[in-house]
Amino acid sequence: MLGILHSENLVNLIGYCADGDQKILVYEYISFGTLEDHLYDLPPNKKPLDWSTTRMKIAEGAAKGLEYLHDTANPPVIYHDFKASNILLDEEFNPNLSDFGLAKLGPTGDKRYMSIRVMGTYGYCPEFALTSQLTTGSDVYSFSGVFGDNYRAE
Repeated sequence: MLGILHSENLVNLIGYCADGDQKILVYEYISFGTLEDHLYDLPPNKKPLDWSTTRMKIAEGAAKGLEYLHDTANPPVIYHDFKASNILLDEEFNPNLSDFGLAKLGPTGDKRYMSIRVMGTYGYCPEFALTSQLTTGSDVYSFSGVFGDNYRAE
């Protein structure tokens, strides 16, 4: 799936290797770690990311990545694992969504959701956990968990 998706806010698949049952995906190197690395368990000498520029830049870029998956990709893609550890950052804090292992091609036509087995990060979306109905709104709900009020401005 990632081989056909191209956006500046998605990690690029460079290639793959398959030898029998051994398979390897090769992605571009994103050097500055994950958003999670910059939010949690910071060493005493490291300042938290500021809200006014850096976190807003990351949030905007991550939202553009989701927008591409939901509105530009055809068929739409439901990311299904939006969390801080799946947002890779370059040296300028440009975000790249990564880890598409749980992503699903979205519903097409007049369908609004997909019914699938519940898996992935706990708390992805309460409605999904209760109904097993996966929608693009599930990704939006997860977005609020990463950039919502659980990260207060310093």
